[in-house]
Amino acid sequence: MIDFSKNDNLNKIISDNDIAIIQYGSATCMPCHSIKNRITTWQEDHKDIPTYYISLEENMEIAAQRGILSAPTVEVYIEGRLSIQKSGYFSLDEILDKISAVSEQIK
Repeated sequence: MIDFSKNDNLNKIISDNDIAIIQYGSATCMPCHSIKNRITTWQEDHKDIPTYYISLEENMEIAAQRGILSAPTVEVYIEGRLSIQKSGYFSLDEILDKISAVSEQIK
């Protein structure tokens, strides 16, 4: 998982990839760390799908522009459109299974 920096262009990341996973989190959020680790492990078998971690503390403006109000939040963009957005308590496995299925269809 790539740590998003101020030099990255989120709109370009989303538009340049068939699928992109964006996780918003906080340094003090334990579920955020667990989700980040789980996505990183999942990505080992899905290297063609970029995954980014956006720190809410360091990127408040981006989060505000996108309406992200809580951590953890996971967004999945498919062909440039927001397809999944989950915040708080959610099933990460369900999200990753959907992404895997879509990825196979796109290939």
